[in-house]
Formats: sequence, C-alpha cells, structure tokens
Amino acid sequence: MMDELKEIPFYLWVFIFTLVIAQASWIYWDASKRNENKWLWGFFGLFSVPSSLLIYLIVTRVILNKPKKCLKCQKKISTKYNYCPYCGEKSG
Repeated sequence: MMDELKEIPFYLWVFIFTLVIAQASWIYWDASKRNENKWLWGFFGLFSVPSSLLIYLIVTRVILNKPKKCLKCQKKISTKYNYCPYCGEKSG
C-alpha cells in the first residue's frame, strides 16, 4: 500500500489537496448563506471528493428544505418562513 502511494506524482497530490480545500470552502460558504451549521458542514467537506458535496447538496436541498403549504393560499413555501411571501399569513 505504501509503495502505491509513493508512485502517485506530486502534482496529483497538489490537485487532490486543492480540490478538497475548494470543496470544503464552498460547502462552508453555502452553509453559512443558508443558515446551516457552517463549521460542521465545512469540516465534513474535507473528507472526500465528491461524495461529501453530493451528501451536502442532498441533505440541504432535498431533505431539510421540503416545502410546506400555506394554510390560507395553499402555495408551497419554505419551512424557514414565518410568514407566507404570497399572502402574508403567519405560518405555523
């Protein structure tokens, strides 16, 4: 195993390291923008490329962001909204 790692060229190590840091930085920035736990997600982004990014996108875009219906106008709104942006009804 160690012999195989020694055979990997230096420029490939630099590329992988840059890719991992870029992924973690973008996840951190996006999680901060979306009011998610930015430190946890940013640290999670350091593990592997691209599986961490795919998991982050699935969890934050699909699982945590399921829309709910407004009780008054029945339009789909984010669960983070306190009031409906369409009719102004307080969501509960």
